[in-house]
This record gives sequence, structure tokens and C-alpha cells, in this order.
Amino acid sequence: MRTTGVMVQYYFTCKRELWFFSRGINFDFENEDMLIGRLIHRESHERDWKEIFLGDIRLDAVRRRGKLLVIEIKKSSKLEEPARWQLKYYLYILRKAGVEADGVISYPREGRREKITLTEEDITVLEDALKDIERIISLERPPPAEKKPYCRRCAYRDFCWV
Repeated sequence: MRTTGVMVQYYFTCKRELWFFSRGINFDFENEDMLIGRLIHRESHERDWKEIFLGDIRLDAVRRRGKLLVIEIKKSSKLEEPARWQLKYYLYILRKAGVEADGVISYPREGRREKITLTEEDITVLEDALKDIERIISLERPPPAEKKPYCRRCAYRDFCWV
């Protein structure tokens, strides 16, 4: 299984969520947060943005003005750190393919953006995370549930806290 950006985000959010996702155990598509996120994504595109698919990886938007800019659109900054790692993973994949790019995380509802760059230290963290993602998804059973502040709104919550 090829690692996707969503898997990297889940790795930095919740390893159990990553395991469920890797098994095709889908989240609640009618979850209010998921519906709002899809709506924000659709409404956030500007004319010169283009959604790009690279195999199993989907870049929300790409803009070319000089250097390539990869834009990741998020509903809120609640999971800010995992979102940063997801975008850094995209920049890492592009760099491995010989394409240098910068990134921006856009939070349209909050009216803010955050610039993201990929450092050599980030590459080391990502390569370690990718090895651990492989280990986690190869487990026979999901990692134990860990109570986190965002569990209450998680689309997978019923798999952990019923």
C-alpha cells in the first residue's frame, strides 16, 4: 500500500485512526465536519488553482507563479501540526521527483494562511514516520485507543469509545 497524505496526517493525529483507514474502514461520510470540509474545499478554489493527482496522492491546489506552490485547504486549524506534516509529505514526494515547491495551508473560514517549507530535519522526521506507518498498518490489530482532545469530533470515534 502506498502512503498517502491523509495517512501521514492520521499518523501525526492518531495511530489508531491510521490503522482503520489503511484497512478501508471508512469514516462516517455524513459526519458534519466531513461535509463542511468538502464544502469549504469546493468553495475555496480560485481561478488559477488546479487540483493535481499524483498516483494515490491528491494535492488540493497547485499554483505556478515562479516556483510551484502547493496549497492544502483545511476546515480549521484544530489539527494544525498534522496538517503541516501532510503538506510537508507532499513537498517531500515532489522533491524526490525533482520538483522544488513551497507550501501553504489555507484556512478559509479563519481567513488565514500559513507558509510551509521542507527542511532537511523534516525529511528525517518524515522518513522515520513513513517506516512507522508501514509498521502500524502491518499490525494485526489496531493500536490501543488514546483519549485526545479531538476524539469527541472524530469520524472514527465509534470504533474507540462505544
